[in-house]
Amino acid sequence: MLTDFCYYNRHTPDNRYVPLNVGLIGQYINQEFGKNVSVSLYKSVDKFLNKAKENPPDIVGLAIYFWNTAISQYAVKCLREMFGEKVVIVLGGPSIDSDKLQQYKFLTEKFPGANAVVVNEGEIGFGNIIKKMFSGEKNLFRDPINGVSFLHDNELIQGSFTGTTSLDLSTLGSPYLSGLMDEFMDSDYQPLIQTSRFCPYTCAFCVSGKNRGKLRGYPIEQVKEELNYVCKKYADRPHHIMYLADENFGILKRDVEIAEHIKKCNKDFGYPQGIFFYNDKRFTETSRRVIEILGEINGHGLCLALQTENPDTLKAIKRVNVTEKEIDDAMNWASDLGIATSTELIFGLPYETRDSFVDLLNRSVKRGFDSVYCYNLFIMDGIELNRPAVREKHGIKTKYRVLRTNFGSHKKSFFAEHEEVVVGTNAFSYEDFIDIRNQNFMFFAVFALDFQKWFFQFIRNLDVSLSEFFSSFFKPDKNIKWPDGYLKFLDDFKFAIEEELHDSADEAITKAKKIYEENNNDVGDPPRPNFNLGVRLIYLENKWIKEVLLYHLEKLMGEKLTNEDKNLAASLIDLAGRERIDLENVSKKEPLYFPFDVIQWKKYKYKKPLKDFKITNREFNFTVDEARVKQISGLKKRFSTYSTEELIYQAVQFTTPKYLLLHILEYGK
Repeated sequence: MLTDFCYYNRHTPDNRYVPLNVGLIGQYINQEFGKNVSVSLYKSVDKFLNKAKENPPDIVGLAIYFWNTAISQYAVKCLREMFGEKVVIVLGGPSIDSDKLQQYKFLTEKFPGANAVVVNEGEIGFGNIIKKMFSGEKNLFRDPINGVSFLHDNELIQGSFTGTTSLDLSTLGSPYLSGLMDEFMDSDYQPLIQTSRFCPYTCAFCVSGKNRGKLRGYPIEQVKEELNYVCKKYADRPHHIMYLADENFGILKRDVEIAEHIKKCNKDFGYPQGIFFYNDKRFTETSRRVIEILGEINGHGLCLALQTENPDTLKAIKRVNVTEKEIDDAMNWASDLGIATSTELIFGLPYETRDSFVDLLNRSVKRGFDSVYCYNLFIMDGIELNRPAVREKHGIKTKYRVLRTNFGSHKKSFFAEHEEVVVGTNAFSYEDFIDIRNQNFMFFAVFALDFQKWFFQFIRNLDVSLSEFFSSFFKPDKNIKWPDGYLKFLDDFKFAIEEELHDSADEAITKAKKIYEENNNDVGDPPRPNFNLGVRLIYLENKWIKEVLLYHLEKLMGEKLTNEDKNLAASLIDLAGRERIDLENVSKKEPLYFPFDVIQWKKYKYKKPLKDFKITNREFNFTVDEARVKQISGLKKRFSTYSTEELIYQAVQFTTPKYLLLHILEYGK
């Protein structure tokens, strides 16, 4: 029995994926041992435990990551209560560190009921345990097993290194094409496709950074067959995004051919309407071709994940970024082709200060990125920054927060997942963290959810610092009579941020349990301040937005703000409202006459002032295409029993790319 547990509640549909990870291991085991084994896959802990009780397993493999650690711990506890030592329990997945001390702690502190961990890729190590079981040896965990670590007499025994090089992917069949994944494809689960394995980069904040090995691809004809199979299955659910599980899609030259096939599936089957992947960190010609081919179905467009540009930080996390020239060339290339651009930034890394990060935020906007994703660093099992010596060296201080709505109960036992967030280091204080947390929210709302992006790009070209504007937004002058809705929003945001963080994991779990009990064994409202309040800001707070934004603009610019610029800023706020699709009534909107070519302004990444795009007062139309209609219709059908507010939340959560929630802006007559 192989598991990749997830949570089932009304806020998690977008976060359920087919269990490709354990599906691949199951495929390998079936190929190696044939009819001598019976393999089954599980996402639901309830179904897993019921099946285990009906037909006791010989061996259980659990895929562990930070989003399902607690529920997996509960399953291990139940297995031991049901079967004692008669069942072999093996852990694998990204949370298993290659460091010996971390493996020891994992088996003694987090999963004392488990027998062993499989390091790196799971097929060979897990298969070696099964081979040893078939050998009839009574003491299974005494002598080293390649690819496996286990405890014997309280000593960690490690087998030789396997994975990331050892498995020839040309010999591994497809769990999709063999039918092993079928039960998860006629349901809510979002599809995952993996075309290659391994990341050659060594970032210390990532679970892949600890691995060393060789980049390998699956047979390309098998990949194409998988794509055909999956796309046919999901053709009736266009709102589902296809996720590529490659860590750097576009790193291999053959990825161009795979991208062409994905585009062909889009035309032949009407699926995928949206696809998500991480392009190669080094933006090569192959990456360009892949992005060009996939076009509008590619959710992120071009993503240059910078994370940081602090030289000391880059050295500490073992990362080399693209150069300034490479960034400029990539942005110009994207501008010429009308391709969306984004970057990802992480606050909390070693040596990063509040000021250096604010500079990076402002620099990212100035470069013209359409989306700026700003994240707080969190520490998890399986990354180098989690190791005690590294924590101590950089003075890493953390707090804990509940992970989304990843909590629930089973037979009166409650369990909840949490994240460990970095809130201080030798380079920044907790007060700095809170300040950046506020900036984080506004950058997410504007540059990920498209909250009033026209307005903010306009004022940026008036030499208004967005970070300064956002700070002003969260610290309004107390002598001013502000709209009640605005003040309530700020109070709710402050409360959400303060309530989000806890001094210990136990406190975070207690908080989740309280929410669960107060809502009659339900998860309550979404506990993600950025997303929850960002959606609210866009869809539910329209009464005060224009007044508040214009006031803060006047405050920051003073006499420099002309009446013409103020009126233009107000018109851009109205434009953003007109541009957003009414999810309850998807249809065209009345055209708008505007004296500047905002379409060209956007195409060239807002690098020049809007006034450089002066035109005769021209009509702009707001239309919808088939992709938008399909996406929103599919979501409305899936969430037909939800309230309007919940439907809006799920629509924004599910939709990738987010611009599918906006009208197409076109030239009129």
